[in-house]
Amino acid sequence: MNKIHYCPIGQIQRQFGIYVTGAGREKTEPDEPYPHSYHSSDYFFTWRKGRVLPDWEYQLLYIRSGEGEIEFQRGKHIPVCGGTVIILHPGEWHRYRPNPRTGWSEAYVGIGGKFLERFMSPPFFSKPPTIIHLAPQGKFDRDLMALVEEIRSTSAEHPYTIALKTLQLLATLFEGDSNRRGIGVHNVSIRQANLHIAHHLGEVVDFPELAARFGMSYSLFRKRFKAYNGMAPLEYQLALRIRRAIHLLESSDVPIAQIAEETGFKSHAYFSRLFRARTGCSPIRFRRDGNIQQ
Repeated sequence: MNKIHYCPIGQIQRQFGIYVTGAGREKTEPDEPYPHSYHSSDYFFTWRKGRVLPDWEYQLLYIRSGEGEIEFQRGKHIPVCGGTVIILHPGEWHRYRPNPRTGWSEAYVGIGGKFLERFMSPPFFSKPPTIIHLAPQGKFDRDLMALVEEIRSTSAEHPYTIALKTLQLLATLFEGDSNRRGIGVHNVSIRQANLHIAHHLGEVVDFPELAARFGMSYSLFRKRFKAYNGMAPLEYQLALRIRRAIHLLESSDVPIAQIAEETGFKSHAYFSRLFRARTGCSPIRFRRDGNIQQ
């Protein structure tokens, strides 16, 4: 039952931006010593000292069944049970153990790379401690266990595919987290609102009316929208309009005044002023040489 696999990381994998450092699954019986002594010295820890992951590695720890506790600050015990997902961040002191009365079953994947620095922080996942509660033995459980086995069997031959599959698992976790920053059941509504805004870029969108369509007051809608997208509805709409304008400037000979009208701006002058503020150059200059600030 207890299976662990460590993945050596090469320089090209580091340049790829995302890589898997290891994976495993373990079962700890009631009253069995924990942690198990067969772990690598890089990952083994005692309850007294705890552990800190390297500054380039995250770990996705999933408690499949049983009960236990985790600490991120001494003296602050957080109870965990089957269905608990814990994202351990680099440089974050922690320690965890099963309840001696129940034991537990766990699975984990280590993952690192520069790409993760943005994805593992808000608005995607909360700041540490990052703890997510799922229905035990559900889809995430099945997907994670399948991934752990695939890492053990094919990580040497397909390290990049494995890394991307791990990222896909994290994306699924993000989308399925019903408690994420209080958005809960509103996730689908916000995504539908995003599509409505994208499909009506050239029109005036009545945001309070859009909120009412999804059964929310505008203040609640705006709060949920900003938590999900990282920006308010109007800011989101303007960002999409500028992106559409950039595409038209790059791929067509449509006059700039017409682009301004098609993307919903009140006037050519307003469009040019906002475009310059967002990109660092005027629409005319961008069409001429593509000189846009990054």
